[in-house]
Amino acid sequence: MKKIAILLLSLMITGCTAKSIQPSFDHDVKQTSSSEVYDYLNQSLDSFIFSKSDLPTYKGETVEWGVVSGEGEIIENKLVKKSTAKEYEPIVLEGTVQGETYTFENIMLLDEQTGYLMTYFGGDDKNYENPKLAYTFDGMLWYLINDDKPIFKATTGSKKVRDPSMVRKKDGTFALIATQGWDNPSIYVWDTVDGVTYENERLLQVNKSNDDLKMSEKQAWAPEAFYDRRIDQYIVTWSSPKDGGMFYNYTNDFNDISYPKQLLDTGFTVIDGTIIKEGYNYTIILKDEREPMEEYSQLFLGTSETDYLGFDTFSSKRITGHQSEGPFYLKRDYDYILYYDDYTRKQFQAMTTYDLRSEEFEDVEMIKEVIAPMTSPRHASVIPITWKEWERLTKGFNVEVSE
Repeated sequence: MKKIAILLLSLMITGCTAKSIQPSFDHDVKQTSSSEVYDYLNQSLDSFIFSKSDLPTYKGETVEWGVVSGEGEIIENKLVKKSTAKEYEPIVLEGTVQGETYTFENIMLLDEQTGYLMTYFGGDDKNYENPKLAYTFDGMLWYLINDDKPIFKATTGSKKVRDPSMVRKKDGTFALIATQGWDNPSIYVWDTVDGVTYENERLLQVNKSNDDLKMSEKQAWAPEAFYDRRIDQYIVTWSSPKDGGMFYNYTNDFNDISYPKQLLDTGFTVIDGTIIKEGYNYTIILKDEREPMEEYSQLFLGTSETDYLGFDTFSSKRITGHQSEGPFYLKRDYDYILYYDDYTRKQFQAMTTYDLRSEEFEDVEMIKEVIAPMTSPRHASVIPITWKEWERLTKGFNVEVSE
């Protein structure tokens, strides 16, 4: 009887902490807000703001920005770090427009952006399904980290790490997530402070069924994630051809996670979507997964006029012109560089555009314009980083940097 009582008490205690969290933000939930102005500015503000970045206007109308708390200041409509600020400085902003003042929380002020960090896999048979790193300052010239060799190898699950993607956590540090092999309902997760040491390896099941949505519980491909400061949660997106497309979950900490929901509906199977936030607007670049692949296996665009759950307009134009998948992009001063996995040729290809929604992309001539010296790279992802973060990476992997 004593053992039974202890067991019942244990169940009562653990039952208070749900293993599958319920999302607090969804299109099914009415959002309470003070005004349309607040909603617009709240969506326009990024969760992470690099020092000296422009702050948003309200549909072209000037907003008077101020810092409520945190070591930052507003200079010519830019949020600038003070010399007394921490590397990862929590900030609360207020914006005044049309005579009303609104407060915005859960913002992390970072140092100035210096470049991009790429996570990818590929190479020879021995090191094929393992995570690797590279970085760039200009989006065209790539430097290898750890000489195109794996930065570590998985010790649990299938031990096959595909489609690795780095996620900035709300405290400024990172999580690395990845596809676990080919047919697995769970993704890999690691925590890393510096991009050098990876800890707390774990599997997180994102493809699972409940009463609202019956899933195959077989696949979880190409996971990506981002923090949304409006709801103080992370959104994890991923693909499952067996379930017909792309799905998403919410998580507080990459330990517990909500049940999945369908991210979008194109009327046919899609995979490998990467979401691009441009101020208030969202664009997604994704792959048509229909067969025959020679005809359909290309990239196209989706747009939303609300948020990342509102993709309802999709282009009929296929932008790559040949078999391609695994898109990732870099934002430069005046344009975007869109890279993708040209998997039949075992290489990356790139295109540039000044306006994603125009669907007008210009091919970049690889080798002449882009130097990406990795061997047979596969599905990559990129994240913007600061100078200090770059220094920790290069020192941690003993990368020799040319003057």
